[in-house]
Amino acid sequence: MKVRHGVLWVLFLVLVVAVQMHLPEPVEPEVLAYRDVPDESFWTLRRHALRFAEARAREGFEFLDGTPGSASFQIQCKGVPVLHVERQPPLLLIRVALGTEQRAPAIYPLQATLQWSLVPLTYLEQVLSGVQEPTLQDRLLLTLAGDVPEDGRCGVR
Repeated sequence: MKVRHGVLWVLFLVLVVAVQMHLPEPVEPEVLAYRDVPDESFWTLRRHALRFAEARAREGFEFLDGTPGSASFQIQCKGVPVLHVERQPPLLLIRVALGTEQRAPAIYPLQATLQWSLVPLTYLEQVLSGVQEPTLQDRLLLTLAGDVPEDGRCGVR
């Protein structure tokens, strides 16, 4: 009986290690929804993000505008999107990729600056608008996937 439990624990640990080595980071972002803002406010948010990325370009951050005709922009960390802001009237959406706290923790002060003047939707309004949170499975996969390699991080010197 004890041998069987020991074998099961060993198999479980092997499975956890295998998952950490082979599973990619979940792509579902953390999405926060806000009431839409006037054009001037959106361009102010964009300007803050652009300055952030320009000031930290040597650390691996890059600013990208959305497709022509869309009011959106994103910040990438060494080619991986970590923050995406999109204006979809009557909403303004801010998406922060799961794992950003490991990959690019400097995004969080920028996110706080962007959110400062925004009016968030309540949880019920967000659900009724079709804005989904990452699933528990996504969060669990991220935890099992492990740490971001040092060369994949931004802001680390």
